[in-house]
Amino acid sequence: MAGRTRGGADSRCPACGHPLLSQLVGSVAAITATVTLHPADEHLPYPQAAARRTPNDLVWCLPRLPHRPLRLRWTGPRHPPDCPHQHLTTHHCTTEPTTLF
Repeated sequence: MAGRTRGGADSRCPACGHPLLSQLVGSVAAITATVTLHPADEHLPYPQAAARRTPNDLVWCLPRLPHRPLRLRWTGPRHPPDCPHQHLTTHHCTTEPTTLF
């Protein structure tokens, strides 16, 4: 029997090919977040992610804990600016989509 993935769907953007992580975040007011998945050793601090976001984006905290699936967390006004985890924004593809016809 094949292994079961938990905590989100790992895939690639069909246009640009970047690895993506899509998952439902939250338990009461859950929304689907799709972010570009960066290498685990890449340092992505909160202040830089907050500066990159647009008015329609949220900044997500991505702890990479041993023996646990990837789980995005909400960030908000009380999120510590020196948080050691990766901080990601919504994936915005920079490649123009191609059509088959």
